[in-house]
Amino acid sequence: MQELINSFIIQSKECRLRGIGKFQSVMHPAQADIANKQITPPVEEKIFTPKEERISDELVKYAAAKNNISMEEAFEKIKEWCAETNSRLKHGEEIFLPSLGFLKTNQSGNISFQALKTFPFYQPITVERVVHKNSTHNVLVGDRETNSSVMSRFYSEEDAPDTVKRNAWKIISPVLFVIALLLLAFYFYTHSFSLSGMGTQVKVNPQLPPATYSPQ
Repeated sequence: MQELINSFIIQSKECRLRGIGKFQSVMHPAQADIANKQITPPVEEKIFTPKEERISDELVKYAAAKNNISMEEAFEKIKEWCAETNSRLKHGEEIFLPSLGFLKTNQSGNISFQALKTFPFYQPITVERVVHKNSTHNVLVGDRETNSSVMSRFYSEEDAPDTVKRNAWKIISPVLFVIALLLLAFYFYTHSFSLSGMGTQVKVNPQLPPATYSPQ
């Protein structure tokens, strides 16, 4: 019976054994390890939970079909195996389940399961991140669906006037500066260069203030 139970635990997602515990299969999906530039494969793990009060119905059906016996007889055989195994564990024995691991009683008196270290069938694969600069993908803007190419052109056209203005001032400023230098050069060429020539040429005659009193 132990061989059938061991086979059922390996194949099934869940197996309940009265007085011993429950085995569950948990599948961990593939993970992206960005730091090491690889993807780790999916891993299946058998998790054991002690103190179970039921026997899986699927296990009873499996044992009955394999031994060609009735469901009632298969249930009694499994119950006997569970009771015997529980007694052996309480007396300090270890129960080996091929391809799975060991059942044993820990210091607190509870049944524990130590899984075997298995060689993974799938190995991690090396990956490199690829960036497609000109790739197009669908995006949702408000309640309207469009694509990244259209939005890129939209923002490029929206920013175009400001860019044109900045570029125009880069050209106009040097031109105005050169024109100002030419005007100054022409002025000093047609007028003698002096400090007085740089000011106004209108002569101002100051007026004397009127007398504030008359002598007597």
